[in-house]
Amino acid sequence: MFVRPSSISVEEKESILARFWRKEPALWASQPDAQEEVRNRLGWLDVLPEMKSSIEVINNFVSDVREQGFQRVVILGMGGSSLCPLVMKEVFGAGEGFPELIVLDTTDPDEIEGVVTTGDLTTTLFVVASKSGTTVEPNALFNYFWQLTGEAVSDPGRHFTAITDPGTTLDRLAEERGFCHIFRNPPDIGGRYSALSYFGLVPAALLGLDLERLIERAEDMIRHCGPEVPVDSNPGYQLGEYLGEYGVQSRDKLSILADPAIRPLGLWLEQLIAESTGKETRGLVPIFGETTGIPGFYGGERVFIYIRVKGTPEDESLERFVSELREAEFPVYDLWLDDLYDIAGQFFLWEMATAIACHFIGVNAFDQPDVQAAKLKTGEVLDAYRSEGRMPISFWVDPQSNINFRPSKILAPSMKSLSRALRDIFTVLPSWGYLAFLPYLPYDSEVDEIIGSMRYMVRQEKGCATTMGYGPRYLHSTGQIHKGGPYSAAFLIFTRKRKKDYPTVPGFQVSFWHMQFAQAVGDFEVLSEAGKRAVLIHLPDDYRLGLTTFSKVLARAVRL
Repeated sequence: MFVRPSSISVEEKESILARFWRKEPALWASQPDAQEEVRNRLGWLDVLPEMKSSIEVINNFVSDVREQGFQRVVILGMGGSSLCPLVMKEVFGAGEGFPELIVLDTTDPDEIEGVVTTGDLTTTLFVVASKSGTTVEPNALFNYFWQLTGEAVSDPGRHFTAITDPGTTLDRLAEERGFCHIFRNPPDIGGRYSALSYFGLVPAALLGLDLERLIERAEDMIRHCGPEVPVDSNPGYQLGEYLGEYGVQSRDKLSILADPAIRPLGLWLEQLIAESTGKETRGLVPIFGETTGIPGFYGGERVFIYIRVKGTPEDESLERFVSELREAEFPVYDLWLDDLYDIAGQFFLWEMATAIACHFIGVNAFDQPDVQAAKLKTGEVLDAYRSEGRMPISFWVDPQSNINFRPSKILAPSMKSLSRALRDIFTVLPSWGYLAFLPYLPYDSEVDEIIGSMRYMVRQEKGCATTMGYGPRYLHSTGQIHKGGPYSAAFLIFTRKRKKDYPTVPGFQVSFWHMQFAQAVGDFEVLSEAGKRAVLIHLPDDYRLGLTTFSKVLARAVRL
């Protein structure tokens, strides 16, 4: 049951804030088993004292890393284990004298091969980050790099450390293999709420950031959001009420705007918001990375967040756009950071606000009921490949563009034209819906540019919002809201032909290309079985040319 914040009294709001700080699971769940799960996911509210007492341990670890001559640190993780480190790297970069930080959160074979060919494994430290210790991507990456490192050095364990919950399979593996360090995270913290735990702070220290300063900023935000602070001046409650008020009204497209210096924060916000709110056909759809346009092209389902950093260069065109939004009476919520270290406060602010928004929207902020389906389907695809020697999916060939594609079940099964499949999507996709571009491709600025142009075209021609997420990263981020959130969505999934034979991943009997392709097919099948409109587009090995060709087909479809 959802609650509209504007319909309740100040006393009721104060009660919600007090119950939040008392960690009452009934704010998010009514069933006993679900409430027990919530109880085991609220450790982020009071993790900072433990982290503060661990600063010396973390800093000593970083000093050892530097003294041993490691030139690179590679994070092997997904979702909550990788997005905060990625944001910190993009916002701050590595300090002078600190190792380069690489976040490897993909199964794309070219990205993985790049880590091997662009650096020296003898001076590389791998950080295997996984709360559960069972996440398939970091486990496969570990197996691969453990073997390669073992071929390059006599003591591979010295080149690995782990961040995980106590007692996980990764914890035991790290002990058995002699990892140089194991950071055992408090187990009552979910992945997307783990930014201010070891999962976020260890990579921050490896970049050379001042952990005391980060934690002080987070503590300052917690004080301002505390239970004794009235709701009308409590930033955590106020932001949560803003998100909840519009989420309840189905103004569910939360467009994230930010100054250039803090813009990467949107990658972390996408997961937190989408995975927490997107279930039971409800949720806030985070819109990040869109180009700006004329407010008249935006629908009434849009609300905006504008994140600013004092003393950093402004984006003048963005400033004008926000002014135009206000003149057009779109809701715009301003957040100001004194400097970049205030990002630590933003982590807590958004965790609290998202959890409170979920109470108003009427969903459990701490589960992800639809994520497992794609994992299971991926396993089925890989099992079929291992037994039959081929992937269990066939494609149709578009006669005009020569692109291979597969439409989901809800699209006409006899449809042989890619243009017709796309036109069918736009016939029913409402202007208040969204179109998701989901490339299972290397992280590539040209891909960003080509898809960015398509996003702009779709918004201008059809008025609907667009999102973009690389696979399999998005499976651990926005994938939950794709399957469990609002039905007013359609999905374009891109894969590519294998351009060469890739090595088999030890322990998995398949290459990373097969693993990535199976993840794409698995997600497509789950969306299809759920009655979602989706098209799987299989590009040639020259994926940039294939995307450019596809963009022309899309242009014809949106303009008809």
